[in-house]
Amino acid sequence: MDWQTASSYYETRLSDALNVQRHAVNLAMLPQAEVPPQLKEILLQEAEPTRRQLERLKKREFRIAVVGLEKAGKSTFINAWLECDLLPAKGGRCTFTTTQIYSVENESEQRLEVQARTEDEFISLLKELDKVGAQEDLKTIRANEITLQQVRREGNLTFPFTRLEDIREPLKQYVADEKYAHAVLEARLYTNKLAQAEGIVFYDVPGLDSGLAKHVDEAQEMLSDCDAVILVQRFTSLREKELEIIKFTELGDKNVTVADKLFVFLSRIDSIGSPEALTTHIEEASQDWLRRANLPHERIVYGSAGAYLILNGLAGEQTKLEIGDASNIQAQLKKLTRITDEATLNKNSTGIPEIKEKIFNYINTERVSILKKRCEISLNKILSSSEEIYTHCSKNYPDNPEEAKRFEENNRRILFTEWWNQKWEESKAKLQKFYDYSVVNNTLDNLDVNSSSSIEKFRKRYLQIVASEMQILKEETFRKKDIIFEANSYPEFDRMKVNYAWREDLYGDISKLLSSVARQLAIELKDEALNLVEHMTSLLWGSNQVKERLIENSDDYFLSKLENSLSVLFLRFARPVAEVLIRGPVNSDTRNKIIKSLGVDIEILDNYYSGEEPAFKVLKRYVKYGSDLLFNSKTRQQVLGITEVAIEVETDVCHELKPPKEAVIFEVKNDINAFEEYLRFAIFDAAGFESYCIQELKGLVDSFRDKEGTWTGVALNEWLQGNPLILAEIPYNLKSQESNLEVSERLRQLSIALKRTRL
Repeated sequence: MDWQTASSYYETRLSDALNVQRHAVNLAMLPQAEVPPQLKEILLQEAEPTRRQLERLKKREFRIAVVGLEKAGKSTFINAWLECDLLPAKGGRCTFTTTQIYSVENESEQRLEVQARTEDEFISLLKELDKVGAQEDLKTIRANEITLQQVRREGNLTFPFTRLEDIREPLKQYVADEKYAHAVLEARLYTNKLAQAEGIVFYDVPGLDSGLAKHVDEAQEMLSDCDAVILVQRFTSLREKELEIIKFTELGDKNVTVADKLFVFLSRIDSIGSPEALTTHIEEASQDWLRRANLPHERIVYGSAGAYLILNGLAGEQTKLEIGDASNIQAQLKKLTRITDEATLNKNSTGIPEIKEKIFNYINTERVSILKKRCEISLNKILSSSEEIYTHCSKNYPDNPEEAKRFEENNRRILFTEWWNQKWEESKAKLQKFYDYSVVNNTLDNLDVNSSSSIEKFRKRYLQIVASEMQILKEETFRKKDIIFEANSYPEFDRMKVNYAWREDLYGDISKLLSSVARQLAIELKDEALNLVEHMTSLLWGSNQVKERLIENSDDYFLSKLENSLSVLFLRFARPVAEVLIRGPVNSDTRNKIIKSLGVDIEILDNYYSGEEPAFKVLKRYVKYGSDLLFNSKTRQQVLGITEVAIEVETDVCHELKPPKEAVIFEVKNDINAFEEYLRFAIFDAAGFESYCIQELKGLVDSFRDKEGTWTGVALNEWLQGNPLILAEIPYNLKSQESNLEVSERLRQLSIALKRTRL
C-alpha cells in the first residue's frame, strides 16, 4: 500500500473511529450509564492525537519537525537540504519566527507567505517578554516600534518566486530581522526543492533554550503534531532542553515510540579537533541515544551542514564568515574522516546526502508502516473501548427506541414500586406517631405544655359550648319570665300554673340547646377529622385524592353524619335529664311519673357524675328533693348525712317562706343550674363522646391503612404527573422520565456508528 492509498484508507477509518468515539463519549458521560471511568479516560486521551493525525491526512501532509537548541545549526541544516543558503544563519539568535516549508510539485506554486501578528497577539508577546525579563527584546521592540506597527498594519503578505534566491531577502527580513520579525507570527515557504514527494512539510522552530515560553509552546505543539523529527544536535550528551524534545515527542504521539520517528544529525563536526575525538563524539552520542530513547545508530548521522554549503559552492557571505574558508574546511574534514578523494569527501563527509537519503527512504518505505502502526493502535483503542462501553450499557438498556421506552417504563415502575413499598411503611409509622401524639394523648418524650390531644380539645370545646349555650338559655329564659308570669296571673297569680307554663317554654328552648350543642360538637369533630386527613394528605404529597377517598360525598354530608350520630348519643342521656328536671316542678305528679317511666336508665347517669357536690351524685335523689338538697341543712343532714350547705346558698334558704313568684324563680333557676351541672360533669362521659371521637378518628386511620392499593395508585399518579413534592424525595434515577431513554438513544447511535466501521 503506497502513501496516497494508505492516507485515503486511514482518513476514512479515523473519521469513522472519531465518529464512534464521539458517540461513545456522549454515552459514557451520562451518569446513569455507569460507564467505568477508565474506558472514558481512554477515549478522551486518544481523541486529540487521532484528530491531529486525521487533519494531517486530510491535507495529505507529512510533517517533519527540525528542532534543536539555539545555534545548533537548524537553519543551516535546512539551507543545506534545500541547497540554497536561504535561512539566516549568523551568530546570535537568527530565527525569531517559526518557518514552515511545504513541498509542492510545480515551480509555479512556489511562494512565501508571511502572517503578521494581530494587535492582541502582539500585546500578548510583549507581556510574555516582560514576564521572562527579556529586556533586550523589549528594548529592540521599542526602538523599532514604527516599523513593527507598519508590518502589523500591512497584514499578511505573499511573495511568489521561481528561484529560492529570489526570496532570500524578504525571508530574512520577516524571519530574522528584529526590526520586522517581532511583528510576524509565522512564515510559510512553498517550494519544489524540499522533496520529490508532495505533502512533505518541514518546521523550523526557534530553539527551545531561547528563554521565551512562546518558543517552548510552539515546539511542544509541533512535536505533538508531526510524523517525523530531525534533531540537530551539536554536543555529545543531550542537554536539558533537548531532553524536553524527547518528552514532548512521547507525549504527543504515544502510539509510536520516539525511535520510530526520530533522526539525529550530529552537526558541526568540522569543529572537532581529531579523528579520535570524532569517533568518541559519535560513540558517546550513539550510546546516549540508545540509552535514553532506544534509538538505533542507523538513525544517527554526523556531518556539517555549513561545510556542505561551503564545499558545494552554495554558501552566502554570512555563512562563509561563520564556517570558514573552503580549503580549510576541506582539509579539516580530510583529517577527521581520512577521506582523501575530494568528490567523495564533498559527498560523504558532510552528512547531508546521507541524512536526506535516510529521510527519503523513510518517506518512501517506512512512513506507511509507521502510519499503519500509529493509526491501528488508535483505531484499536477507540473501537475496543467503545465496544466495551456498548456491551456494558446494552446489558441494562436496549438500543431500540420503542423497546427502550417499554423497558424503561417497566423498569421504572418496578423501581418505583420497590421504593413505594418502603415509603408506605414509613408513612404508616408516621401516621401512627401523629395519631398517638395529637389524637389520643401526648407522649412523654414529646410533651408540650402548650399542646393537647384531639380528645382533650374535644372535651374542652364541649364545656365551652355548654357554658355558652347555657348562658344564652338563661338570658332568654329570664327575659321571657315576666311575659309568662303576666300571662298566667289572671285573675290572680297561680304559682303552680306559672311554674308549668314557664317550664314548658323552657323545655322547648332546651331541646334547641341540645341540638345546637350536638351540631357544634359535630363541627369540632369534623375539624379534627379534617386535620387528621390533612396530615394523611401530606404523607401523600398533597394529593387531592386522599380526602375524596376517605370522606365520602361532601363536607356537608360528613358533617351531617357526625351531627346525627352525636345527637343520638347526646339525647340518649341529656334528654332524660331535661325531662325529669324541667318538665314538672319538685314533688309534682309529672316529675314522679317521669322518674318511674325512665326506670333504671336514669340511674346509669350516676355512674358518670364527676362533680364534687354530693347532692348531684344520685340524680333521682336530687329530682325528689330539688334545691332543698343543696340549701336546706336539715334535708342535707337527713338525706346526705352532711350539715354544710352548697356554696351558692342564699340568706333566705327556705323557699317556702319566699313569696310565690320568687319561690318559682328560685326553683326553676336551680333546676336549670342542676341541668347544667349534669351537662358538665356527667353527660359527656355517659354519652361516650370520647369513645365516639376516638372511633371516628381511628376509623379514618384504619381506612387509610386499609387502602394501601388505593394509595399505591395515587402515589404512582403523583409521580407520573411530576408532583415536585414527591420528586424531591424519590431516588435520582426516578426523577426524570427521559433520563434513561437518553441512554438508549445514545446507545443506538453508538451501535450504528460501530456497525459502519465493520462494513
